[in-house]
Amino acid sequence: MGVFKLAGMTVKSLFSKAPTRKYPYEKREPFERTRAGVMLDDPKGCIHCSICEKKCPALAIKVNKAAETWTYEPYKCVACQACVAACPKKVLVTVREYPPVTTKPQPVVVKPEWTPEELAEKARLEEEKKAKIAAAKAAKAAKEAAAAAAAAAGDAAPKEG
Repeated sequence: MGVFKLAGMTVKSLFSKAPTRKYPYEKREPFERTRAGVMLDDPKGCIHCSICEKKCPALAIKVNKAAETWTYEPYKCVACQACVAACPKKVLVTVREYPPVTTKPQPVVVKPEWTPEELAEKARLEEEKKAKIAAAKAAKAAKEAAAAAAAAAGDAAPKEG
């Protein structure tokens, strides 16, 4: 009885499709809610505040504000999504694809590419910001000077008593 069952299984497996995939050539689609890592969706929308870097428990993200770069090391990432939740501009998104297999892990470096018009607008906004800060400092100094003058005038005035 067992021999016939074994022979039936053998014949069946000879004429059926293989139950496995040829992995490197045929990849399975990730499941719908797979969390494989993160990516910067809109590099120009990132304000380089470094909150994602501070929230990452695996230290997989590095932000360089001066160079305007965002560096992500996918092999360090534990896919906890703390950085995605913490991003104030919501430019970090979850990706479903795992990084490719490699012997030398390479970080992903993202730097926005600005057009000359965007650079001019950015410089104009920066100048406006500096002007507002200077005006606020001048107003504060004037207010303090007025308060000091009022205090000095109050000391010089005869006291009623």
